Amino acid sequence: MKWLIKLCVCLPMLVQAQGLIVKVPSRPVNHLEQEYQLKLLELALSHSGQPFQIKQVDLDLNQFTLQQQLSKGESINVFWMSTSSELESMFIPIPIPIFRGLEGLRLGLIHVNDQARFDRVKNVDDLKQMKVAQGVGWADNKVLRHAGIKTYSGRYSNLFRLINDGDKLDFFPRSLIAIFAERRELGAEYSNLAIEKRLVLRYSMAQLFFVSPKHPELARAIHQGLERSYADGSFMTFYKQHPRIREALASANLDQRITITLTNPDLTPLLKSIPARYWDYPPL
Repeated sequence: MKWLIKLCVCLPMLVQAQGLIVKVPSRPVNHLEQEYQLKLLELALSHSGQPFQIKQVDLDLNQFTLQQQLSKGESINVFWMSTSSELESMFIPIPIPIFRGLEGLRLGLIHVNDQARFDRVKNVDDLKQMKVAQGVGWADNKVLRHAGIKTYSGRYSNLFRLINDGDKLDFFPRSLIAIFAERRELGAEYSNLAIEKRLVLRYSMAQLFFVSPKHPELARAIHQGLERSYADGSFMTFYKQHPRIREALASANLDQRITITLTNPDLTPLLKSIPARYWDYPPL
């Protein structure tokens, strides 16, 4: 009986010492997520005032299936995604853009031999002649389809191969931050991948942290931690000094590109309500 009494006394202390258990997917291909989103999550949690452990779970799933896992809140309880009204209704969104709106600037991965075709693209009507790659469940699908651009939705890790093969898809819009990291990581395996040189797609978009509705205490901790990291300047230091941000802004040559502006038909009230201090590229 004494051991049972000790267990009852010690168990709450053990749970408290363990703190928040944060489970995020670890996906193949994308080292950027390890270097930026995961590090930013660590920064936020370190400012939350609560002990925490981050566990990475190997999951090679499309975003739709990841969303199902996130909804259950068991195998994973946090993920970062471009926001939409559907996601905001399913999960707990943390209303602070992870990349300060840079997510809404999209460059394209193309086949290395296709640049001449894209040299002739001047506007959205020209893009309608192309077939564009997108991931299953991505918010960008609505933007592109609303503009009349043909899209093919597939598993993220397969889309690079389809562009590399050059016979099914023409253009894979990627965020300004992701595209340079992906081209570098995948260059040896997919030697035909190239970054298109003349265009930038611009639309209202933000990637947010989304938390399973089963874990509201974790959502509060992340939100509070991000706000505190802004207040003490550590968020902006992380953002401005991050090598992937610096590389993207230095390499994109935005002032030499033709900007094609697209409307986001799912511009949510939450997205529009995010204060200006959290944006470099606010909603249009």
